[in-house]
Amino acid sequence: MEYYTLLVTLVLVTALLMHGSREGNKLYVFVACLFLFVIYGLRNTFVIGNDTTSSYLHMFQRMEGYSWDYVLHMNGGTNVGFYAFSKAFFDLSGGDYQLFVSSIAAFYMICFGIFIYRYSPNPLQSILYHLGLLFFTFHFSVLKQSIAMAMVLLSFDCLIRGKTIKHFLLILIAAQFHFPAYVFLLAYPLFKMRINRSILVYLAGLLLITFLFRNQLINLMLNLYKDLEDSTVSANLSGVTFLRTKSLIMIVIVVAAVVFRKPKPEDKVYSTLLAFMGIAIVFQTFCGYNNIFERLADYFFQFAVVFIPMVFDKSVDREPLINWRLMDVIDFAAPYLFCGFAVYRFITSTQNNSFLYPFKFFFQN
Repeated sequence: MEYYTLLVTLVLVTALLMHGSREGNKLYVFVACLFLFVIYGLRNTFVIGNDTTSSYLHMFQRMEGYSWDYVLHMNGGTNVGFYAFSKAFFDLSGGDYQLFVSSIAAFYMICFGIFIYRYSPNPLQSILYHLGLLFFTFHFSVLKQSIAMAMVLLSFDCLIRGKTIKHFLLILIAAQFHFPAYVFLLAYPLFKMRINRSILVYLAGLLLITFLFRNQLINLMLNLYKDLEDSTVSANLSGVTFLRTKSLIMIVIVVAAVVFRKPKPEDKVYSTLLAFMGIAIVFQTFCGYNNIFERLADYFFQFAVVFIPMVFDKSVDREPLINWRLMDVIDFAAPYLFCGFAVYRFITSTQNNSFLYPFKFFFQN
């Protein structure tokens, strides 16, 4: 617990000393992501983490006895990129699992740092939302998806910069590590779509339809996923309180976005991220333990760490639907409230998760 508290303290103190709220603050982004890597990448992977201490560990250890031909055809060829990467890393490192996990952590933090450096109007807030929305602790347990989500962040940058071929190529590679990454193919049509009030009405209608026909859609999607990747996945919707809370948070954020910063056609990044949030809500509506929808939602939901600061960004020309005086009050108070809640949520979550607490570094037994 003390390490997580220290992490938040360092992030906040460093932000104060380095003007962490300033857009494009490369030095602060580097230092803050380095702090995150120390906890994420240098943890004792045989004690701290969920999948990292069981299925991934056993899979990695078995690579010694697997031939390349067997590796390339594991699981019917699904996620072949991850298995090939694991095999190559095992052979080159002599089976060093700690280095394997640390390398994945470093790759993710580099991609995440590039993303918030280029697109966040407030890097400090993005770091805190990354903690409070529990993406930081999420990556302690999902090695395949960590690599894929990092590539998705890079593919978004390519999309915005007009590098369409690289965008699709990165999604294709990401899907070889984690099959559900194919869902990010939706990013291109969402990028081309210009969000206006009519589109927002359509998105609301889509959410209503998906809710009404959720059982049929759940069975359709999960049956497809079973055939392509994991025959053990079920349509279990138990334990949805925490997962649905994320959906409610996202709905509040989208409403705030429409009220405080109406999307404009020329604002491509903001409009695209607003569309991403709508898609995330649709997927998150069906989330339950042991089903695929949370994984699908997270590919879009991770962009909230930049989208939320954009909603309250004072440096852009906005057309709010409320009077300016009230908007000034909300602009001042909302980020502090959101960030305070994010810190509280992160600290309490780490304390209540047995696979994160008590924390140990790789050099501690």
